[in-house]
Amino acid sequence: MKEGRAGEGKARAFLVGLVLLLMGTVSFFYWADKKQVWFCDEIYTYESANGFEQDWPNTCVDQWMTGEDVEAFFAADWDRLSLNDITIRLYNDHVPLYFWLFRMISLFFFQGSGSIWIGLSMNLVFYLIVLGLVYGGFLHLTKNPLLSGAATLLTSIVNRVMIEQATVLRMYMMLLLAELLLLAGGLWILREARGKRMSVGVFAYLWAVSVAGFLTHYDYWIFYAITAALFCLWLLCLAVKGNGKNFCRSWEFRHVAFWVGNFAVALFTTIRLFPYCQWNLNQGKGQMAISSLFDFSGEKLAQIAWGYQRLSASLFGDGVPAALGLAAIFGLIIGGAVLLYRKKETNRLAGMALIVLTAQAYQWAVCFTMPDVWEERYLWGGFTIMALCVTWAAVLLLQELFARGKAERRRGILWRGAVLLLVIGVLAGEIRVIDGGKGVAYLFHPEKDVALLKEYKEIPWIVYGPTVGVYSYYDWLMPEQICFLTENQMPEDAEAFSGMPGDEFVLYIYEDYLPEALEFFGRQLGKELTSQYLTKSTNLSVYLVR
Repeated sequence: MKEGRAGEGKARAFLVGLVLLLMGTVSFFYWADKKQVWFCDEIYTYESANGFEQDWPNTCVDQWMTGEDVEAFFAADWDRLSLNDITIRLYNDHVPLYFWLFRMISLFFFQGSGSIWIGLSMNLVFYLIVLGLVYGGFLHLTKNPLLSGAATLLTSIVNRVMIEQATVLRMYMMLLLAELLLLAGGLWILREARGKRMSVGVFAYLWAVSVAGFLTHYDYWIFYAITAALFCLWLLCLAVKGNGKNFCRSWEFRHVAFWVGNFAVALFTTIRLFPYCQWNLNQGKGQMAISSLFDFSGEKLAQIAWGYQRLSASLFGDGVPAALGLAAIFGLIIGGAVLLYRKKETNRLAGMALIVLTAQAYQWAVCFTMPDVWEERYLWGGFTIMALCVTWAAVLLLQELFARGKAERRRGILWRGAVLLLVIGVLAGEIRVIDGGKGVAYLFHPEKDVALLKEYKEIPWIVYGPTVGVYSYYDWLMPEQICFLTENQMPEDAEAFSGMPGDEFVLYIYEDYLPEALEFFGRQLGKELTSQYLTKSTNLSVYLVR
């Protein structure tokens, strides 16, 4: 009988998981279809992975090109991987794993194409793994497939921060996966220490996750340091509590020692694969972060406060006061922790506390060392982890609330109804936060009318003056003819313009340059020109000139 129920439970868990993967895939394609590449770092992804094959298109001034010529800069055209070329270009920038993978996908599946699906296809794989990991985690904690599915739906499918990480063409979804896997490794080590055993598998896993994370983003190094410090400190406390002066003989201490050794091996492996990380740690990003630690200005407090404001907004939107949102977040977590303490579920309480402390310490560290531009994307991983912890705490409290009912049948009905109402309420709130995509950073630029630009792709396009920044580069894949002209009005500029077919064109330009550009073009054509504003392309204005 029990075997039958167990089999039925596994089948239900599998079915719910399958439905979640399907929903996650559909959701991903829905949002990806809205994607318009415009964030400058997304363009730099193509530049880092494939751009070494040729110069930036805007360096070829006074030459008429096609959108396909511009796309060649985004695409992998050579017949070799050239991973070392990427490594060298990233000397003082990022660690290379995401760009190595981007290059591989470009070459083997999208050769000659600058499609946004190079990055999106990678993100889809990482996203589905995260989805499965989150569902598996909730299922392990609740033993209830439907409840776990609802929690996963709210935290990993209909969730603004998750959509942002999935659709931005950078390494943030990959970073989130590495962070979650590291936390899972830490919990695995705690369980091994409690069971007074030590397997080779957990340390092979920790080594692989550590190296992959170290090669994904420098922020992972911060996350790793905080995670290792907190988990090892807890293990040492358990070692001293259980063994006193002989704590060195304890299984907890052995795991700490092996974790330290594992870190040394992972760091050595990372340096062998990407030696340039040493420069960035000693003189680049690492030095900048360390010097920032000794700056205790009021601005630092403002950055930390901003981080908490964004934490509240990530879950409840900007319409909810931050104080109220934070009260709900930490109130639920504290409530769940108190409940675990009363039930004497110390292992789960320790796990929750360590994960929350890790996410909070990481948020503080990133905010305290934030560069000049405050970017929420650096905190996405921490926000996601906090959202998972809040959801787990809410589930605990909800289960406890309805577990006190006397009648089993009535309790089941009330429980299902309450969960359904809660899911619908949170779902409505998340949909409101997402706001049809307007609340999702880097999905599209609200001022840019891409459909309108496509209507004019058959006439010539001119980019006049300095093109500081690369926000508009993906636009320039559209036209059949495009030319970059300098603002110097040299004979070469005039000659290139005179070769333009037709008497109208699309003009990308900084507003300040518009009068002199129209005068220059009119002088070359011997007639007065008029301009009609079309749209904004982030830092450039776009006009139809006749």
